[in-house]
Amino acid sequence: MTLPVVGTRPMLQNPMSKVVLSCPGFWAEPASSYPPPAAGSEAEPPVRVLRSTERQLLALLGTHEVLTSGQLVRLTGAPERTVQYRLGLLYRDGLLNRVRPPREVGTSPYHCWLTAFGAAAIGAEKPGARSDDLAGVQATAALSELWLAVRDHGKGVALELIGWRRLPSGLPYDDPRTGTLRALPAEAELTVALGGNEVTMLVVARVERVPAARLAAVLARFAGYLTSSCAERCPPVLAVLARTPRVAERVLAAAETLGAAPAARHLDEEAIATAQRRVVVGVVEPHPVGLATEPVWATPADRRAWRLVGVLAACTGIAK
Repeated sequence: MTLPVVGTRPMLQNPMSKVVLSCPGFWAEPASSYPPPAAGSEAEPPVRVLRSTERQLLALLGTHEVLTSGQLVRLTGAPERTVQYRLGLLYRDGLLNRVRPPREVGTSPYHCWLTAFGAAAIGAEKPGARSDDLAGVQATAALSELWLAVRDHGKGVALELIGWRRLPSGLPYDDPRTGTLRALPAEAELTVALGGNEVTMLVVARVERVPAARLAAVLARFAGYLTSSCAERCPPVLAVLARTPRVAERVLAAAETLGAAPAARHLDEEAIATAQRRVVVGVVEPHPVGLATEPVWATPADRRAWRLVGVLAACTGIAK
């Protein structure tokens, strides 16, 4: 049998699976002795005893939803080679899915998330489908990247991690002007110590494919949140994570027009201006770990590149 050749490597297809075993970028691991179950398949994956490292990897994915292979190395403390090998086994067993999303500079790491079988193996809630939402996969991983960047590198730049939590349902608040219960679509909350003060960052990452009007509406909700009793003691900063500088520019432009959004029609100019001063935008690529240490942040008022500690000090009035 003559095999078709791509470049200098043969391309093998398993007729029992939709997975092409020799797709570019997927040559790091040998073919499995059995195919992983196809998406939506009701067939149970092969059963074997999971190692402790594998259970730890699955548990981390159950907690954080999507993590890159590099993030899993940092969270487990295991050697990179061990983590990559175990991820490969779990993928072939049908317990996790993974993909390398395209990026403008360099090559993306694997982004991993649980399958229904993987969630069942650790007693976690069945996850939603992610394979058709690469932007969402990257955004979810970016949330954890900000937290990890501050955890691992914050002290070196006078920024100390205090707390971190995911907000799967956003933040509810009562609109003081209308009495309506609303929700700010924040995805995570990060609390840091800066100059002896606590600063709360409400983090949003799903912005890449969001229309400009919707971005302005989200930022207007933030302005409304700042006027509620929820934000009276320690007004937070809204940190928006953008994958590329182009997306960051869209967010910054939307911040300038948030006053025109329907959600801001009951807000006065001072409330809108306060919200605009407390919006910061960070660019994730090409070096996500630089979110805590590199000048990749900007504000609507000053689009120069700032480090996180500088941009937080500027928008909160805290001396560094």
